[in-house]
Amino acid sequence: MKKKNTVFFKMILLMMITICWWKSVVISNASEKIGTVTLSIEKFTIGQGYLIEPTQVVLHEGDTCANLVKDILKNNNYEIEAPTTSNGWYLSGIKNADNGKTKIPDVIKNMDTQVNGEDIIYPPDDTAKNVAYPDLSEFSYHRNAGWMYSVNGEFPNVGMAAWIPKDGDVIRVQFTVYGLGADLGSQYKDGGVRALNIANKEKLTKKVAQFNEQKGKWLNIYSASDRYNYAMEVLEKLDSKQWKVDDALEQLEQIMNKNNLTIAQIEEINKVKQKINAIGIVDLSKESQIAEARKSYNALTSEQKELISADTLKVLTDAEKKIVSLKAEKKTQDEAKKKAEEAKKKAAKKKAQQEALKKKYTPSKTSIKSIKKLKKNQAKITWKKVKNATGYEVYQSMKKNSGYKKVKTITKNKTVTYKAGKLKKKKTYYFKIRTYRKAGGTTYYGNYSNVKKMKVK
Repeated sequence: MKKKNTVFFKMILLMMITICWWKSVVISNASEKIGTVTLSIEKFTIGQGYLIEPTQVVLHEGDTCANLVKDILKNNNYEIEAPTTSNGWYLSGIKNADNGKTKIPDVIKNMDTQVNGEDIIYPPDDTAKNVAYPDLSEFSYHRNAGWMYSVNGEFPNVGMAAWIPKDGDVIRVQFTVYGLGADLGSQYKDGGVRALNIANKEKLTKKVAQFNEQKGKWLNIYSASDRYNYAMEVLEKLDSKQWKVDDALEQLEQIMNKNNLTIAQIEEINKVKQKINAIGIVDLSKESQIAEARKSYNALTSEQKELISADTLKVLTDAEKKIVSLKAEKKTQDEAKKKAEEAKKKAAKKKAQQEALKKKYTPSKTSIKSIKKLKKNQAKITWKKVKNATGYEVYQSMKKNSGYKKVKTITKNKTVTYKAGKLKKKKTYYFKIRTYRKAGGTTYYGNYSNVKKMKVK
């Protein structure tokens, strides 16, 4: 009897060990990480953007869409309404999910209002809203309204509890306000309303979730904030064009594909961009500043340089070209100034030389000694001889202070007389003499002599 009890005890012990092992395997498998999925909660059809922005969620063995959605809503302090039906668990409502700033997109307002000749309720049908604000639930705003989910752009025909996600899936829980998902691009058999042509946003949604996971890092990149905001704007606009979605994706990828860069390396990029953008209006005083910006840019790695936009780099290269141009312009101006100064000095020197020569060779002033009347209306003018004069010029006028004309040039120093003829009777004539001297091909003139007059009788 004792032997039998021992065997029985051993069998019970073995069973307990087996059960414990099996439980540990189940628990271990349930907690084993098998990948990540992207998850978002969206209210685009009522113009309220995201309830929960795209998020990277850890996927464990045995997870369903239902428990992933419940967890993310719970972690964001949202209570849910989720009854169980023959099709399994489904999300019928989220408490406090409506912010009260509803704006139905025009693209929904312009959807079909008649199917098979029968009028249907035009969205939104406020009378159909049977859930008090701020809850967002089925039948809110319209009799066709409610929460739906898509996986990788497709709307499964089973409940969330029955769908097992895979690593890399993009799960989007979306509020449909009209057409049983037709406003989301889904066409249910009994929906009746022709589905909208909605752009594929799965890749961009996933990329934004990856951005959000390291938001602190990416926002350190200059202009990343603008690109991120642009991506969110494109995502939240229900009817964004596909080319815009693709463009927003490309802009984020340009930054995020460099995910091997450290925060310090990103900060170096920002410093370089700040140095370039601080250049401002280019003048020669900015030469060292521009050189420093170039030095900092050249110190970046090739991967870092790829995050400097072409427009930003153009600011630097244009500034460098401007400096070269300004330096060339200054050189030309300096050379012109130097030439002008040299010419001025040369002119001054020449003038000084001319003044010296003039002082040296200008003959002394002569003076008229006498005017004597001769026969036949003539007059003889006599002046004082000047030793350093080459000759003399005789001027005549009928007015004392103006109208003088040169009437004779005397080319010999010794000749100090001149006979003026053809003088008219009863007229008064005025005479003056100027000395001159020739030296080195230049004629130098002395001052005019005194004026003497003679009246012809």
